[in-house]
Amino acid sequence: MGFPIPDTGSVTEDVGVVGGFLTTSGDADTGPFFNLSSFTPETISGSYGSQLVIDTAGVWTYQADNSNASIQALDSGDTLTEVFTVNSVLGTTTVTITINGADEPPCFVAGTLIDTAQGPRPVETLQPGDRVLTRDNGEQQIRWAGQRRLVLDRQSDRARLQPIRLRKDSLAPGMPARDILLSPMHRVLLQGPDVEMLTGVSEVLCPVGQLVNGQTILREGVGEVSYHHLLFDDHQVLSSSGCDSESFYPGRVGLDRFEDQTREEVFGLFPELRSLPESYGRAARYVTRGYEAELLRDTLRPVQRLFERLRNRAA
Repeated sequence: MGFPIPDTGSVTEDVGVVGGFLTTSGDADTGPFFNLSSFTPETISGSYGSQLVIDTAGVWTYQADNSNASIQALDSGDTLTEVFTVNSVLGTTTVTITINGADEPPCFVAGTLIDTAQGPRPVETLQPGDRVLTRDNGEQQIRWAGQRRLVLDRQSDRARLQPIRLRKDSLAPGMPARDILLSPMHRVLLQGPDVEMLTGVSEVLCPVGQLVNGQTILREGVGEVSYHHLLFDDHQVLSSSGCDSESFYPGRVGLDRFEDQTREEVFGLFPELRSLPESYGRAARYVTRGYEAELLRDTLRPVQRLFERLRNRAA
């Protein structure tokens, strides 16, 4: 006599997306001595634009909407779990699906002005072959430009995909020269005595989402956002409205976040990345660790309070 045995499966955000869905499958079992067509065929709805379909033999397929806001809000190490109860002639059992998250690649929000030799241009107008001004290497040619539009849930408590607004002068006088929006994982260049004292180097790249203070650097509540990536032969520091920040870095984390078709476009330009993501080279600057970013955020507060008072007086 057999018995129904729990089964498991997993998917990873943005990996293996087909038709907009994350998919995995398996075969539920009723034990070693009874494995006939004994399951109730059904389609069970999940919580993330998802469903599990099982047939009489216990073969199941799971799909989830990759663009679901809760899935897209996951970072590396985060998970969501769905448990589906399935029925057989010998009783019920479960299929448990784990949805694994990954960090969002850094990107500019549409409308961000990028410095070029011909003057500032909105990031969404830049194409492969265009030349952009870089902090370290003068004019550099864009090798690949990517775009991704996300629909976001304004009420979600997992709002980590919301863009970050850097208000004018939030990093230093003239940095930025106007409000700009960046993705949370986009790293901005920080410099100065406090930076060197805390990190041992004069310039660092720090994820802007780790600098949020709710006043001069804050999450922007939007219903949808268009994120744009610029890739060069090497990792570069670009300028946008007086704020220096990074170009796209196609390491393992960054590439894993793209759908298959987009990833293949990048592999077509940099085939060595397929087997060795580290071959792209080093980041343009030292990248801060979490505790360093927290300390740097605290050093910015006096400057931010000063400029907030000056703005209030001017108003």
